[in-house]
Amino acid sequence: MNQLREHIKKQISKLMEEKYPLPSELVDALKNDLRLDPLVRYVSHAKAAATIPPSYEIFLTNGTSFLLIYENYSLAVKIEAKKYYLGDMEELSLAKKHLNRLLSQQQIPSDTDSADDAESEDTPTDTTSDSDVAFDDDEDEPAEEPDTTG
Repeated sequence: MNQLREHIKKQISKLMEEKYPLPSELVDALKNDLRLDPLVRYVSHAKAAATIPPSYEIFLTNGTSFLLIYENYSLAVKIEAKKYYLGDMEELSLAKKHLNRLLSQQQIPSDTDSADDAESEDTPTDTTSDSDVAFDDDEDEPAEEPDTTG
């Protein structure tokens, strides 16, 4: 019974990872070195980047991304502007900390911002009159509040 349970767990894990078109050594680096296991919790998708040396861009579930790069002697991770080599234990530790900061950032809604901008460009509005009215209303409210306390 335990063997069947383990086999089912392995098959489910294998099916979940098929969504990521990554070589097995990169999946191992993500799961074992960078501790992003299970991948579905942290990684939304991955794609090959057109770079030299070859690399893959890993997109996280919060909308941020980083590069996993094939180097001559080791895999490297480029997070924002900093590159870390996974073969060096000190740099691996720094990469994990930087990746943790990246994972804790707020989700960036990139699609909704561009849609809002497109709607505001299509609709002609006079923003100066709206802001002046809102500003005048805000000034009147504090003056009225002391009168109601008496």
